[in-house]
Amino acid sequence: MGFKDKFAESFARSKTMSGPEKKANEIIGRLLLRKAIYPIALMILVIIGGRYTVKNNWVILGINVVIAIGAYFFIRNQSKKYQNFKPYVGNLISLEKKSKKEYVAIIKQGKMPVKLQITYGGEDLEHVKKNQIVQISYNPEAKIVVLVNKM
Repeated sequence: MGFKDKFAESFARSKTMSGPEKKANEIIGRLLLRKAIYPIALMILVIIGGRYTVKNNWVILGINVVIAIGAYFFIRNQSKKYQNFKPYVGNLISLEKKSKKEYVAIIKQGKMPVKLQITYGGEDLEHVKKNQIVQISYNPEAKIVVLVNKM
């Protein structure tokens, strides 16, 4: 499959995404962009520092290629970590705001309440009434919540 086919498939998939999928994609994209800033800054520092210390430009290019390859594998592993969502369906018992973007939600799923620490996506749950049935997807590693449906 060529690059053109991959782009066409990705574009078609983005047009048919539902609202929760777009929200999760946006949050994960922002998190990965934050992780990608460090290798880019390091590459710029290598270019600037290499100009003054190393006379051979091939050495600078080699170092930047090694940084780029390492950044690719690092970001790929991070994106796999962000894809592990666990579904929860139940009554939203309470939503407590700990700080500006951190929340603690308690959902009663069946007879057992589940306490969720939320860092990203908790603002969607602010508009849900207490004891209302919600369907959410939660990533425990990155503490991301995506509101799928409220009934």
